Amino acid sequence: MTSAGATPVTASLDRDGCILRADDRLTVLQIEAGGQPNGPFALPSLAGVVRLALRLGMPLSRPVDLARDEADISVWAQLRPENDGVHLTLIDWQERRPRQPMSHAAALEAMADDSASRGWDWQVDDQMRFSHLDLSATRIGHAVPEDGDTFTAFFALADSGGAEGGQRAMPMIEALVRHMNFEGQHAYLRSDPDLRYILSGTALFDHTGTFSGYRGHAVREDKAAIFPPEAAPEDLVAAQAASPAPERAQSEFIGPALSRRLDTALRQPISRIIANAGTIGERIGGPLRQDYANYASDIAAAGRHLLALVDDLADLQAVEGPGFLTTSEEVDLSEIARRAGGLLNIRAEARRITIQAPAADEQVLARAEYRRVLQILVNLVGNAVRHSPEESTIWIRLDEVDGRARVVVADQGNGVDPADHERIFERFERLGNTDGSGSGLGLYISRKLARIMGGDVTVESALGRGARFVLDLPAWNKSRSGSQVG
Repeated sequence: MTSAGATPVTASLDRDGCILRADDRLTVLQIEAGGQPNGPFALPSLAGVVRLALRLGMPLSRPVDLARDEADISVWAQLRPENDGVHLTLIDWQERRPRQPMSHAAALEAMADDSASRGWDWQVDDQMRFSHLDLSATRIGHAVPEDGDTFTAFFALADSGGAEGGQRAMPMIEALVRHMNFEGQHAYLRSDPDLRYILSGTALFDHTGTFSGYRGHAVREDKAAIFPPEAAPEDLVAAQAASPAPERAQSEFIGPALSRRLDTALRQPISRIIANAGTIGERIGGPLRQDYANYASDIAAAGRHLLALVDDLADLQAVEGPGFLTTSEEVDLSEIARRAGGLLNIRAEARRITIQAPAADEQVLARAEYRRVLQILVNLVGNAVRHSPEESTIWIRLDEVDGRARVVVADQGNGVDPADHERIFERFERLGNTDGSGSGLGLYISRKLARIMGGDVTVESALGRGARFVLDLPAWNKSRSGSQVG
């Protein structure tokens, strides 16, 4: 994940939820979503919280997820009702690559081969009536529902397993009650119970934030699933015996299925904990003792740390995947360095740390992927802020030598022992993080990304003399065109 801006994004809306004024970044998203600059939000998640704040007439603070073609965006929304409407402030703007659709993830988990080729997409309205089918059609092999047919007249839901206490597991029913995404719902055709499917779906919302149905994927069950529910213990032992040796990379234990499940299972409940704790800590609901407010703020901070860990695990799975690629394009390291410094400026100012970024007239061009370079620099500058003493300075400097473009992030912290210069780039290494912060993956992922782009991340440091982290990349050569590397 990368941050896209430390400066809060603000907007003012009238009593009807129409935009009176909005910062450029929000206006761009509004237009991309098909809305008008002075109309109601066309972004369902924002429209929903604005409507809630207007209805309750009280301040709100909660996480909000947005999306655009090239990135998923998460922000922290703060809403303050006013006499003529509501004032909106978005902070902690975070961008990440679009996640693989949940429907495909469910298909991959459910089947051992390319099950997507035997699946089909469906869409239902808020009354669970089919409204759209996008079939891989001639291969489906049975009659299909017509527009207007009810979902339950076509599919019968089956116990999906995994529930405790003798309860039936019905992911779709549980999700429908709360208008959430779901996956792994077993079902069969009412017209032919032998035709069994695994269903997944993404909840849809209209421009007002009102639930409008599901867009989903149906994929045929495969009797050759890797670990069917009835698998005997000896089958699992045999599978373990056939697995790679114990000394394999630690990250291999975080397989794609587990990584997706962690993301799905943890992100929403943790976000709710952060939202509720933030509301308590800010005393939005009324007066509260200071020690309780502080406790709630600590809970919110711990929740954000957990979300960052989930993001790091997702990034780790991505960069170590066999098909991971980065784009090769012209990027201005000076502009990215200034942006990274700006993203961390609020955190630095809280400890009276000065970040000296490159001047606006500096330019060093490199061949790399913009968002990956930004991700690396945000990590390096963030580490510098974390390990620097109060009232110190962090320098971000540029250099270009012998066809290489470099960014140097230097701090005045305790430094790194030369004996640990390689150790700090290992997975889950948290050398010097005595406060429990960080996941121990940031530097590992940063170096991995840099090397995939033909570069490297190194450190120059000695104990008591600060640290200089160097991002080295190929300099831009205009004679070469953009491509993908991996």
